[in-house]
Amino acid sequence: MSVKSVVRTTKMYRSAKSVLLKLFSINEDGDETVLATSSPVPKIAAATICKLFDQPFAIKPDTESLKRVFQIPGKTAWASATAPNIQAAALLASLQHDMKTAQGILIMITLSPDSHIVLSIKAGLSAVNSKAPKVRARALVVTHDERLSDQVRVEVLLTGL
Repeated sequence: MSVKSVVRTTKMYRSAKSVLLKLFSINEDGDETVLATSSPVPKIAAATICKLFDQPFAIKPDTESLKRVFQIPGKTAWASATAPNIQAAALLASLQHDMKTAQGILIMITLSPDSHIVLSIKAGLSAVNSKAPKVRARALVVTHDERLSDQVRVEVLLTGL
């Protein structure tokens, strides 16, 4: 039986800037099961994450890892950076917030179609993970974007701040 994962947003009562993310599992019959609901996240983060799930993935996301990241309670933060190489993009994204107290992190790497995927992922994860030593739940999403040409984008959603 084939199971698909999808992330959708849910509006929050009395909040114009934040939404909740819900991770769903959808079976072949179209039956949906909510696997996890996040703490409030910035709308820009939610839009980006939901959009990623509408694209083909370079590496299929691990649903259990996403579930663990989403389930960590507390404040959230979002960072995004685009640069000519993965190390620079990861460093720029990690400098936007103090990641030392984050308990969960969703790392999204968007590569140009001609990127060397394995080397890029390893370098990006090393750069981000070194800034977030207390993280107990990590998830990774990797995709391609033809519009990036010679650029790499690294985006992180921090949870449990």
